[in-house]
Amino acid sequence: MSPKLQKGEEMIRALRPHPLAFYRLYGIWIYIALVGVYFSSYPGVQIFDMSPENSARILWWLSIFVPAVLIALFRINWRWLVALGAPALLAFGLPGRPEYIALLEGFGLDWFMDQNHILTTFGLLGVLGTEGHRRSHRYYITNWRLIMESGHLGVHRRTLLYKNINDLVVEQSFPGKVFNFGTIIPITASGLGLGDDFSLAGAAVGGRAMVGAGGGKAVSTPRGRSHHLLEGVGRPEEVHDLIISLMHSQG
Repeated sequence: MSPKLQKGEEMIRALRPHPLAFYRLYGIWIYIALVGVYFSSYPGVQIFDMSPENSARILWWLSIFVPAVLIALFRINWRWLVALGAPALLAFGLPGRPEYIALLEGFGLDWFMDQNHILTTFGLLGVLGTEGHRRSHRYYITNWRLIMESGHLGVHRRTLLYKNINDLVVEQSFPGKVFNFGTIIPITASGLGLGDDFSLAGAAVGGRAMVGAGGGKAVSTPRGRSHHLLEGVGRPEEVHDLIISLMHSQG
């Protein structure tokens, strides 16, 4: 549903994120599903002198939590550890609960009594949820302003007049270059569109860090939530040039 336009305002282009814009999220949930598929085939793995059952159990946990920790570290967001760890904990714990077993037997859903089948289901639901999240984003370019919004039930909306935009940043990953999509970040004088990366330096003596000796520096970098920018839109250079021309016409 297009936003309400003001008198004299014209809609120039309506955009959504490219189908591959959230490829990292798709990849994470596909990986979770594949872990469930792999271990549901009862692979014959053995770690040292452990039994195959214990070896498979340890490898199962490592296959989930090691990538979860790495993703949380690289994305600087520990919610990823919770998001990926919670399905594993539920998949491991639910089959042992009598009330859960009774519920499944009542509906004839014996397939969900296996922890790997539960994990695979969580992965597939994550893929569907990511697609729904992508489709919830809508970006509108009018002759007066940018409108960026997301949400199904509730709506997050950001509106920017062209005269308030000081800079326009285009970011493209390697898949974005290949498939021609990228993120456009409008930056204002008030700092909207910027985030801080904090670097820390410390002094060390004899190979040991000195407590209290060090310094930090915050560096502002283009960043924002997906409804504060044009996330993963197709043909980003073309969209960038269109916005620049509209900024000049309003200048």
